[in-house]
This record gives sequence, structure tokens and C-alpha cells, in this order.
Amino acid sequence: MKLCIASHVVLDEIIHLDGKNTESLGGPICYGSLLTKTFNLKSVPATKIGLDIVKKKSEELISCNINLEEHQIDANNPTTRFRLIAKKAGGRDLFLLSRCSPIEARDIHDSDGFVISPVFDEISPDTLSQIVKREKNRFIMVDPQGFLRTVNQNGAVTNKTYLEIDLNGVTAIKADEEELTALTGGVASIEGMKILKNKYKLDFIISTSENNIIFFHKNIVYSIVIKKVESPDNTGLGDILATGFSCAYLKENDPLWAICFGAGSVITALQSKMRGIGKIPISMKLIERNSTYLYNTVKFKVVD
Repeated sequence: MKLCIASHVVLDEIIHLDGKNTESLGGPICYGSLLTKTFNLKSVPATKIGLDIVKKKSEELISCNINLEEHQIDANNPTTRFRLIAKKAGGRDLFLLSRCSPIEARDIHDSDGFVISPVFDEISPDTLSQIVKREKNRFIMVDPQGFLRTVNQNGAVTNKTYLEIDLNGVTAIKADEEELTALTGGVASIEGMKILKNKYKLDFIISTSENNIIFFHKNIVYSIVIKKVESPDNTGLGDILATGFSCAYLKENDPLWAICFGAGSVITALQSKMRGIGKIPISMKLIERNSTYLYNTVKFKVVD
């Protein structure tokens, strides 16, 4: 079984609260492809990377379950790079340092499922529509973070307050409160999820807020509370959640277990106390243990 993850390879410079400065491969493609390996699915990366780091990071990319093809190496543009500065009050400041070339529909290969998760506009809304039309009846997860992001003259990344994007034909979406607000014209939480579901006929909507994961399927809202885990690095947790859910759903076709496995993957990553892609779980047993615990704590309610 194959999962295609479409996103730029990213080189993250992470400045942590303790002052430690680390450099790590990142982005949904790296976090997701490595987690796909843990779930025993084949990763089909749809990505672009610059010549600036191909040789330096080739072994690390392979260890991330990413085997690049020649057409994915950009000879004219550098690898997409971000600087992430952790804030004491929570969250982070994000700066775009460089940007690789766009990913087109022709770069995205046939698979059993797809995670479309741009980091900064490398996948256009038109390309997304082409993929959805071409891959009818396939599982398609969208993380809209890269569609929302914009940058000022200093490289600081902020989010647009409104985003119009066609999600018809998409199976699932993972969006935090800010992204939900932009997608619905100002409505977040469960009401925002209901608007998206009704407008685009989405099967699954996952929304995150601090330690809460809200999962909307059919007319039932499921709530999962993740206990706070002290970790030196929270980068990539959304990518882990989206990929964990996608892998589990493709394998078992059970939505509730799938969201528990997505959340269980997040907890396992945090418990590792590792930074960057080093936090990606490699033990399915640990993920299963955390997922089973969460399954027994899920709360749900029926909504109109």
C-alpha cells in the first residue's frame, strides 16, 4: 500500500527556548515519509529539493524514507529553508529564508492515498484541483498551512485571514483554529467544521487546539485530550497527526481508530524527548499503546 506525500523538503533552523540552535530536515515530506515507514506503508514522495543540500543530506533523506528521482532535484533554486524561533508564551516566529520551485500535478504519482501539505505555496490551488479530479475516489488528506502563508519584506511568515480554496472531492482536512477561521470566513471550532463539511462534503475534519484534537465524521464530533508532555521540540506535530491518521485509515478503514493512531503518534513523538525528525516514532508498539489508551478516553457527541 502506497501513500504519496506532496510537500517541499525543508531545511529548518530551529532556535529553541534554551538557546540551543539546531538544523534539521523537516516539513511534512520528511516527518510524514519517516512515519509512513513505521506504519509499514510505502512512501511516494512528491517533492522538490535544491542542489545546495542534496549531496550533504542524501543519506539523511534516504533514512527519512525519501528516495529522490532526478526530476525532483532543482538545479536553479535552493532548498526551501525556514528559521523557527520558539517563544516563551508558546508558539513560534517563522521566517522564510529560501524557496524551491513549485510542485506540479505531473510530479504527484499514483498511490492509494495522498497527503497534500504545502509549506509555502509550492502547490497551487489549481494543482490541488487537478490532483483531486485525476484521483477520484482516492483518499486525499489536505493540510492547508502552506496555502495560507504569506511573507513580508523581512521574511517573516504570517497567515492570511481569508482563504478561498476548492476542497470538493477532498476526503479529509486537518486545520487548526486559525486555519478554520480563514477557510470559513471567520468561524472556528465545531461550527466552522460544520460549515466546511456541508460546503465541501468532506468525510473527515480534524481540528487542533492546544492539547485538544476534535474529529468530525458524519454527524458525530469526537474529542481527544492529549495530556501535556514536556518536550524540547514541538515542530512537525501537525504533520505527524495528519500522516498517522492517513496511514491508519488506509490500512484499517476505521475512522475512530485512525484518529486515535494519529494522536497516539503525536504523543509517542513527544515522549521521545527528541528534536526535529529524531522524534518520529519507529516503534509501532509504542504508538499502539498510546492509541489504545486514547481510544478508551474519547468523548463524543451527535450534532445537527
